[in-house]
Amino acid sequence: MSDVSIDPRDSNSPISSVNTNGEYLSYFATKIFFLVNHVIIDMCICVFGIVGNCLNITVFVKQGLRTSVNLSLCAMSLSDLIGLIFQVWHNFCLNPYLELAELPVDFLKVQILTAGCPNIAMTRITGWITVYITAERCLSVLLPLRIKQIVTFRRSVVILLLCYTVNLAFLMPLYSSNYLSWNFYPSLNKTMLGESSRSNEALADLIMNTAHLYLSVIAFCCVVIFTVALVVSLKRKSEWRKRVTSDRDQNEARSSREKKTMGMIIMVAAILIVCYAPGVTITFVEIFNSEFRISSKQANMYNAVWSFCFVFNSINASINVIVYYKMSSKYRTTLHDMFRMAKNSNKTF
Repeated sequence: MSDVSIDPRDSNSPISSVNTNGEYLSYFATKIFFLVNHVIIDMCICVFGIVGNCLNITVFVKQGLRTSVNLSLCAMSLSDLIGLIFQVWHNFCLNPYLELAELPVDFLKVQILTAGCPNIAMTRITGWITVYITAERCLSVLLPLRIKQIVTFRRSVVILLLCYTVNLAFLMPLYSSNYLSWNFYPSLNKTMLGESSRSNEALADLIMNTAHLYLSVIAFCCVVIFTVALVVSLKRKSEWRKRVTSDRDQNEARSSREKKTMGMIIMVAAILIVCYAPGVTITFVEIFNSEFRISSKQANMYNAVWSFCFVFNSINASINVIVYYKMSSKYRTTLHDMFRMAKNSNKTF
């Protein structure tokens, strides 16, 4: 039995930019944001990121996953890869031209369960893995003689699995209260595949929003704190070594390595802060403003603003291949060796 659903075009005509229900943004304007941000910009970023993360995973597996750094970076590349795959489907669902095809699917509703929320979960997983990486690097500077006893391979595996498990577990309230079903749209006079909710929707939404707020904000703050602590510790150790080291060449070599390490940490922190800050901010607004939600009065503005956040999330998930290649000589060497072997094997055949 199908449910009755309201089509967003009832209150905002696709050919009109005037709102009659007090919304700040029309349905037509929202579709323009979807076309530019999702279909054009984000789709290109996602394709690049999928290729880049496949390369990352291949490189780290080839180098070996017994070290905590390689294992963590590989796990982060995997979450980025999965998130970008969901984002490709998300971008496809938000293509305004799908309306012209008159398919029996309400893509704007379907994408919530099949693309948008899974992508956000993968973004949170990436954030928590980044927390672990920065915390581990901070410990390696503060406790260099004990780091191998503290951060073992088995502990790293457990922590990374927890990053995945905890974040994915908080999707359960969403899928327990919402599901895909055939709904009747009176304005269109036809039945379409969309989203329906059970009686526990309000409680599930509260749990989801609260969990997303805490998981996102805590991860964001922890990365900033650990990164600042690491940079300060490295600077102090660099100054101490300058005072106690008499060998000038050795001093300069150590200083150069430390500068490269600090540069990579600062880069990782800057990318994370810039790319995650919009989403964290909107999460606060969504919690404290009941009208600024996906099914509320300002749904058009909500979707348009989140289109920018998804672009930033895709950038964060895609740009790491460039960071690794530019700042890690070991990564470059392994990648070049892979391409060289592939080229030689092609010549052989």
